Amino acid sequence: MIKKTVLFIVFFTAILCVHAQPYEVGASSCLFGGNPDLSDFQELKNQGINYIEYDLNACYRGIPENEIAPCAQAMKERIDSAGLSVWSIHLPFSRTLDISVLDDRKREENVRFMAKMIELCAILKPSRLVLHPSSDPVYDVDREQRMTNSSQSIAILQHSADKIGTRLCIENMPRTGLGNTPEELVRIIDKIPDVGICFDTNHYGRGTAEHFVRVAGHKIATIHASDFAGRDECHWLPTQGIIHWEQFMKELTCAGYKGVFMYEATKDKNSNAKLSPQQVADSFNVIQTAYNNSNNKF
Repeated sequence: MIKKTVLFIVFFTAILCVHAQPYEVGASSCLFGGNPDLSDFQELKNQGINYIEYDLNACYRGIPENEIAPCAQAMKERIDSAGLSVWSIHLPFSRTLDISVLDDRKREENVRFMAKMIELCAILKPSRLVLHPSSDPVYDVDREQRMTNSSQSIAILQHSADKIGTRLCIENMPRTGLGNTPEELVRIIDKIPDVGICFDTNHYGRGTAEHFVRVAGHKIATIHASDFAGRDECHWLPTQGIIHWEQFMKELTCAGYKGVFMYEATKDKNSNAKLSPQQVADSFNVIQTAYNNSNNKF
């Protein structure tokens, strides 16, 4: 009897995975570099890409603080004019803008600034905010303390995200950055209610994308999809590297992910050229078709 019950659960889970609704595709504004114009956003819409992640670094790096808000407002007007929806905003990041640093005064300063950026994001009405838990490198001797610092900072910033009605998502980092494994990233956020994970497929070189989803899928609330050679980040177009995208989509679906399939790819592996919106749309169609075809065989 127990064996039959287990088999039924496995079968029922498989059916749910197979018949889950397909994802909508989105693209990061980093596809266009630092300052996308209206025609860039319109081209996304023309290719059937309805969602965007706006990279707020475009309004942060090298820009006086009093000009950040006008820059974001101008970007909102372009996005709205193109008929796109903002799925997510990538909060600013840099080597020094680090919420895990050991210097408490500097960390508090960084958290205050990030809280201001979250408040600013309200004008763009994102469903998700993406935040780095640290910069890179993180040395082994400091790792546990910086994980503690990062968790404390995230807990503060989650309150800011709550105030604008969005969900804060912490991104896995490459190399020695915090959260470079799914196990560690779950540890960092596990005790902070409502904080999710942004899984960057291009940042996880210590295992497969499928393993990451199996460990942390219950926390994944948005993704950054791009491909690589398995070592360091490349931000290639999905299907040009080592990631098994059809299987990755299956794992995401079975984990219950219901967000946008957000591309953060910026270049073509073969030519090293900047990607076009059409390449993003074509790549997603290949992945989605392979996923659907494999499910039809079930």
